[in-house]
Amino acid sequence: MQRFLLILLSLLSWPSLHAQVNEIGGTIGACYYIGDLNPTRHYPRDTKMAGGIVFRHNFNDRYALRLQGLYGTLQAYDSDSPDSLQQLRNLHFRSKLTEISLLLEINFFKYRLRGKDGRKWTPFVFGGLAYFHANPKAQLDDTWYDLQPLGTEGQGTSVGGNFYKVDQVCIPFGAGMKFNLGRVDVQVEWGLRRTYTDYIDDVSGTYVDNDLLAFENGPLSAQLADPSGLSDVPGPTQSGRARGDVNTRDWYQYTGVAITYIISRFSDCDEQYNWMKRKH
Repeated sequence: MQRFLLILLSLLSWPSLHAQVNEIGGTIGACYYIGDLNPTRHYPRDTKMAGGIVFRHNFNDRYALRLQGLYGTLQAYDSDSPDSLQQLRNLHFRSKLTEISLLLEINFFKYRLRGKDGRKWTPFVFGGLAYFHANPKAQLDDTWYDLQPLGTEGQGTSVGGNFYKVDQVCIPFGAGMKFNLGRVDVQVEWGLRRTYTDYIDDVSGTYVDNDLLAFENGPLSAQLADPSGLSDVPGPTQSGRARGDVNTRDWYQYTGVAITYIISRFSDCDEQYNWMKRKH
């Protein structure tokens, strides 16, 4: 009977025997955007501060599920580019970023496991799914304007398509290191976000005739669609020329440090199991 109770208790308490704990805390770091205004994928231009909150549920010493909220800023300026063609295009944008993600973490080592096999640190990788909100704006005469409703690439006009969405999903993935300091964990990570939109920056396709934009979407749309000044020069118009790269999608990156506090440890089943095992 005692053996049966031992086996039953071990099965019921299996998750807790493998360091099932919950953590809550915050993260702070920096993010930057990768796209038509910053095409160099690994060059952190226009990096801005970002941060948020973290909740992590550890299934065992190898796997954890993280719920995370991030808030930051994405921006880029053609005027800061070393490329003379980008400087001539003279586009820019700024967008407040809000992200909510659900991430699976996989530890390389048996993290926080009690005994000689356990480690107080481990590398880890992560991946998952995220919702994000990014509404690009541009500045004109000291005022910032929402670009999406202006249809700067002809959206909403007789020659354009539908307006793009400012609420999107993306695939976050990356790697990092974890360190356990008793009831406190410290995580350092680097991660990319693969999005399914090319309009984080409001730039994707081709120029639309500025006169048509001004007539159908208003003069503000025409001004922000082509601030290069070339449309005012006599000769061929910009209409139909590439404004961005329609064959690519935008990305963004977040690097940060998270500090979390363990709010639940091993359950009482762990102690009961060890007591019954000693008695047996």
